[in-house]
Amino acid sequence: MFKYESHLGADSPCRITQGVDLHDHDVPPSRVAWEAAAGQDWRQLQVAVGVTGGPGSEREGATVTVIDTDELAKRNARFADGGSFADLKLMPSGSLTVIGCVDPRVDPSDVFGLKPGEAAVIRNVGGRVTPTTLRTLEMLSKVVQARTGGPRPGDVHYAVLHHTDCGITDLTAFPELLADYFGVPAGDLDAKAVTDPVAAVRVDAEILKQRLPAGVFVSGLVYDVATGLIDVVVPPARVEA
Repeated sequence: MFKYESHLGADSPCRITQGVDLHDHDVPPSRVAWEAAAGQDWRQLQVAVGVTGGPGSEREGATVTVIDTDELAKRNARFADGGSFADLKLMPSGSLTVIGCVDPRVDPSDVFGLKPGEAAVIRNVGGRVTPTTLRTLEMLSKVVQARTGGPRPGDVHYAVLHHTDCGITDLTAFPELLADYFGVPAGDLDAKAVTDPVAAVRVDAEILKQRLPAGVFVSGLVYDVATGLIDVVVPPARVEA
């Protein structure tokens, strides 16, 4: 049973609550929820979602507040007034590239106190080094060559950032999806250590050491969402020729 509640703000007298049995409906739950609230002010809509897998197995729900473009424009105006974007360069000032997770709790700018323009950041599910990640790094190297006429200057540092309580662990129930994500046969997924962030960051740091050019530094870090602290699992080491 997929349950959802739509709240139209504290000032609204309207409240929509409905349960939908997914076995009896082909319509995606998110679409059902939005269509149920049709005609209401979507800019104020909050959808609280709880998914149950059976009696006594209700899982954690999530409340999502829609941020519309008016709100984005207001926040952008405050950002523009601050002027922190002025004179920023394409090349990161700190010669740092972070590969991290899309989890909103683990924004590298917050976790590491990074300033605008100080680092390049690549984020995906789990912060994993996948074939797509490697292609992205290759493309970025071509951009650097085009802009500078050579390799990125300085002691370049590639930091892989994983974290505890990562949502990628929930995907172990979908091995074919994960196999496609990593570009490996489903039978080889154990080697990716999906459920263990410490082991996983070692795996990914080793992939970078094998694929990145000699001279750059690679490290592997695990962030604890409960304490806000990182553990340096793989200390920075220069890639050998």
